[in-house]
Amino acid sequence: MAINFNPQNLEQDISTTLANSKDNISRAEKGQNWNEVFTPLDEMQNILGKITVVNSHLNSVCFSDEFNAKYEKTLPLLSDFYSELGTNEELYQAFNGLKNKQLDTKQNYILNNVLKNFELSGIGLNSKQKQQYKKLSQQLSLLSNDFSKNSLKATNVYKKVINKEQLKGLDDNELAKLKSGDEFVLSLQIPQYLAVMTYCDDKSIRQELYQAFVGRASEFDDFDNTQIMQEILEKRLELAKLLGFENYSEYSLATKMMNSTTEVIDFLEQLIDKSKPYAQQELQELNEFAGFELKPWDITYYGEKLKIKNYGLSKSVVAAYFPFKQVLRGLLNLIKDLYNIDYEVINETTYHQDIIVLKFSENNIEVGKIYLDPFARKDKRSGAWMNDYQCLNSELNQKPIAFVVCNGSKPDESIPSLLDFDDVVTLFHEFGHALHHILTEVKYPSVAGIEGVPWDGVELPSQYMEFFAYEKQTIAKISKHYKTGEKLPDEMFEKLISSKNFGSGMAMLRQCEFSLWDILTHTQDKDTYEILQEVRQKTALIPATKENRFLNTFGHIFGGGYAAGYYSYKWAEVLAADAYNIISENRAKTVDFRKHILATGGESDFMQNYIKFSGRKPKIDALLLANGIK
Repeated sequence: MAINFNPQNLEQDISTTLANSKDNISRAEKGQNWNEVFTPLDEMQNILGKITVVNSHLNSVCFSDEFNAKYEKTLPLLSDFYSELGTNEELYQAFNGLKNKQLDTKQNYILNNVLKNFELSGIGLNSKQKQQYKKLSQQLSLLSNDFSKNSLKATNVYKKVINKEQLKGLDDNELAKLKSGDEFVLSLQIPQYLAVMTYCDDKSIRQELYQAFVGRASEFDDFDNTQIMQEILEKRLELAKLLGFENYSEYSLATKMMNSTTEVIDFLEQLIDKSKPYAQQELQELNEFAGFELKPWDITYYGEKLKIKNYGLSKSVVAAYFPFKQVLRGLLNLIKDLYNIDYEVINETTYHQDIIVLKFSENNIEVGKIYLDPFARKDKRSGAWMNDYQCLNSELNQKPIAFVVCNGSKPDESIPSLLDFDDVVTLFHEFGHALHHILTEVKYPSVAGIEGVPWDGVELPSQYMEFFAYEKQTIAKISKHYKTGEKLPDEMFEKLISSKNFGSGMAMLRQCEFSLWDILTHTQDKDTYEILQEVRQKTALIPATKENRFLNTFGHIFGGGYAAGYYSYKWAEVLAADAYNIISENRAKTVDFRKHILATGGESDFMQNYIKFSGRKPKIDALLLANGIK
């Protein structure tokens, strides 16, 4: 059945579906065995989940005030519904009654997590407290949407027509990103922003654009997120305390692999201690190369210049070898080689002409589909992500479907979409998520694919996939110069590999800064920018400018699901680097990676699954070595 990408009556659709869901819930409440309790809820979530995912997806990839106004009306309805579901005493007792039944190991694991989620949703609260929990959940849902809406509008509102002479340093490929009719226009969309920050010789232009970028959605424009952020943090703390936790970090970690804020902080401080000397050395080298003490708007520009000097590689020159269509074709063939699954592009009506629909099959049997939205657009949220539209459900003969979103440069009549190598790696990353979803073999829909996987394990398959982008045999598949048709030459490949860890110390330090700020800001009840300043005393090598309001558009934390969990990127990198080391020594272990990681979803303990694949616990040294940090 085709996906409805043109919903007309969002509020009515949600209201009707929620009303129809009451029968499913009633059936589950009366259930006496596994199927009688779980199946009605799986059926309900299958219908409701598809509607909510499509609405959320469309609000992110083709935003309009009209659609958003309709979308916002559905958020309180959904928030109320899930709040009531999580505090449904009859349903909780039905699940609790299954503990006395004969269940297998996987069923017991799933059941224990369901009961834990009930506790985290306020099942133990009294009537008045449950109403408070419901209200907080609704408010947080609306605030999160407001934050994302302001971030997008603040990004889109900045436009400045500029003379081509002011863009010296950009070649034709990069200039094409800024071309709008007969004019060149500066914007804060990522492809255009990075083109200027990386290549523009005019320091004043870089400074102006940088200050506009880091000052978005603050007191410097009409879309200030400051108060929204404060309210989000206050309500998260209130919700956590309502459930008996000291702070929101403790609440968040209750469903993750790491057990405490102390464990997370120790992990991050260990990475900071290891990477900071490398970062300081990298910055000193950059300053010496430039001949002066660099400002934030100079780092990317002089970093690219020094990289060219050291390795003879320009981002723009490398990008010419990676037209999007060739990269995608090579990536799909790599996936076929790794997991023995075939693919085909199929024709479907979607929400935009750029969308590519991919169907995957194994032994002529459909495995699942991926809807790929690859290019940046004005009314599309920046960044890259994967959404799971529907999961595997054998009872309904339903195959998993994932949405993959990237923001590469859009092709024009003269130049195809050319991917910076960072964009290539991002595409591999998001397909890693999608493979985790569509290659599931779990028969229980509520924990199939990425469902039920601990948040700090979700990024393992995606970051693992990134390593394959640097393999020589992969480069041969994904590279083809858009003019000459030649593959990336061996000499350039060797330089690409040699330059892989250029600036990795500074990058590691910056990610640790975000992660440490995140866990601390959800642990301490104080001004979040004050906490950031304290963290930066440990991590920052260059003072932040007075205009820097980076947190005001930090969507992962205030508009997404990474609150008190941003550290999971670094932890998953440990798992991914360790896993790839094992695969690089024995390619046959790819079968075990699929079996114990990609196929298992949330039906069993994630760390135990990793140990089944690897034979041991992961080693943090793998991450440091992968980043060139001894």
